[in-house]
Amino acid sequence: MSVFGTLIYIFTANKRWVRIAILPFIMAVFLGSKVDGSWTQALFNFTPFPWMYNFMFLKYLFIVIPGSIAGEYLLEWMNNRNSERAESQNADRKVPIILLFITLGLIVLNLCCLYSQLLVLNLIVTVFIILIGYYLLRNADNNDRKLWKNLFIAGAYLLLLGLFFEAYEGGIKKDHSTYSYYFVTSGLAFMALLAFNIICDYYGYIRGTRFLVMSGQNPMIAYVTTNLFTVPVLSILGVYPLFSYFSVNPWLGFLRGVIITIIAVLITMFFTRIKWFWRT
Repeated sequence: MSVFGTLIYIFTANKRWVRIAILPFIMAVFLGSKVDGSWTQALFNFTPFPWMYNFMFLKYLFIVIPGSIAGEYLLEWMNNRNSERAESQNADRKVPIILLFITLGLIVLNLCCLYSQLLVLNLIVTVFIILIGYYLLRNADNNDRKLWKNLFIAGAYLLLLGLFFEAYEGGIKKDHSTYSYYFVTSGLAFMALLAFNIICDYYGYIRGTRFLVMSGQNPMIAYVTTNLFTVPVLSILGVYPLFSYFSVNPWLGFLRGVIITIIAVLITMFFTRIKWFWRT
């Protein structure tokens, strides 16, 4: 999947609409593969090297391609950052604060409402919040605001698209992953990126977010450390079975997740600090 994502980006650099136009064709193959005897089914099942290539893996391009677009938005912002920084700081400072609450609110709202299956309420409130955000960003007059507007519009589009797909394939879920999962998580990732840009770059609050930056610089370590290191080591030490006591209620379960995550972050920060990176 990473190879295909890289090739697509190489041939469509600075051509975002061309990159996006590829996604409906991939979706068409997935949908058409369910028809017996169709050429799309043959294409879907074709795999000369099963250990290396499977068309099923291309489903994550629905996340990778939007991510590449977010990267281009950031690159454009970085290239223009120094020339317009003073102008950005003199703009209305209420807007970034409100945007911070809007983006984080959308993440929490969708997490809670989708988990609780409050689908109609979630859609209505999400649309209302998005309209407020768009109103605030309708006149993007500096470098920061242009980045925020681009991220917000792209994130809102993907989030709403995912919510419209929610009923399809039995609702949003990661295993097996659904279209709703791809688009909702991508949309919320855009919102999170906007929020972190405001916190880290606009307000310059670096010290309290350094652990996130260092984890993001070494994502593969962060991804595998729990299953491949933390759980085995805690099991050898006889500590991990004690975590079963955290399954008594949701709050203890949340605390269990916090503890495991903190351990994973600390391990990732250690490898990042000594400059051991896992790139794959």
